[in-house]
Amino acid sequence: MTDPRTAPAVIVQVDRDRCIGSAMCTLTAPASLALGADGLARPLREQPTGAAGEPLTPELAEAVDYCPVEALTLYGARDGRRISPSG
Repeated sequence: MTDPRTAPAVIVQVDRDRCIGSAMCTLTAPASLALGADGLARPLREQPTGAAGEPLTPELAEAVDYCPVEALTLYGARDGRRISPSG
């Protein structure tokens, strides 16, 4: 398991126009993502780039990889650099 004290901090964004509410992400990373009342994914911690972010856990990285419509994107909390998916 990744130590949250040393893991890079990230911001997770959900493209709500792409999200289909499959819940793959929420099952994989329930500490970071949830389905909203509209049935679409949302980060549990809404933070703009430059904010403290949250630790990049293996579960969060997998959630991004598992999204069937690539609606999730991870950005570096410090520099705003796109981390995943690589694009």
